[in-house]
Amino acid sequence: MKTSKDREINLKFFFSNINYKFKNFKFLNLSLIHSSYDEKNKILNYERLEFLGDRVLGLVISELLFEKFPLEKEGELSKRFSNLVSKKTLVKISYDINLSDFILTSKSYSQKYKITDSMLADSLEALIGAIFLDSNYKKVKEVVKSLWKEKINTQIQPPNNPKSQLQEWCLTNKKNLPKYSLIYKKGPDHLPHFKVKVEIKNFFTTYGSGRTKREAELVAAEKIVTKINEKSI
Repeated sequence: MKTSKDREINLKFFFSNINYKFKNFKFLNLSLIHSSYDEKNKILNYERLEFLGDRVLGLVISELLFEKFPLEKEGELSKRFSNLVSKKTLVKISYDINLSDFILTSKSYSQKYKITDSMLADSLEALIGAIFLDSNYKKVKEVVKSLWKEKINTQIQPPNNPKSQLQEWCLTNKKNLPKYSLIYKKGPDHLPHFKVKVEIKNFFTTYGSGRTKREAELVAAEKIVTKINEKSI
């Protein structure tokens, strides 16, 4: 897909937000195109780049944590990792760099809907994949380190993920332990969508969705943790 001159000028303003200057606008532009933009040609959107960027981000964050916390055990590093690559963190960083201002959707979509948190998280991963293709691993690591710096440095202690918090609360309050069950898995193999149910017998049941079964479980668990905190149970 050819990038128009007006689009190139607009995207140049984005360079300063991420502290990286693209050599090939094609990669940057593609990372910001939602699937609704060109429904006839499904491949010209950010989904394939998102697949790549998700893996690149995982490796970079793993390496950064391995370097920064040399005395921590695998379990503690895993807690930090889950938090730093979570949808919640991706959305926060997307807002930091004003990503929503540059995502392309179809006219019909933009007239009816807003840019969702899932779209922001997906496009940010696609952007990381685009930087990797446009440069190399060393450069994409520098960009991720810069964008995630505050999030990494403010984590003094490894955060407990919602599943751990919920299990600890159930044990402390003598409730049945949470039971997680898969409701469905949809979508292509490279971009699946999961929905799970979490149930605490005789207390609470809710649902969560995500791109992996684990992410869906975390979303569901966080809903219950939020309710517990709101009601000070």
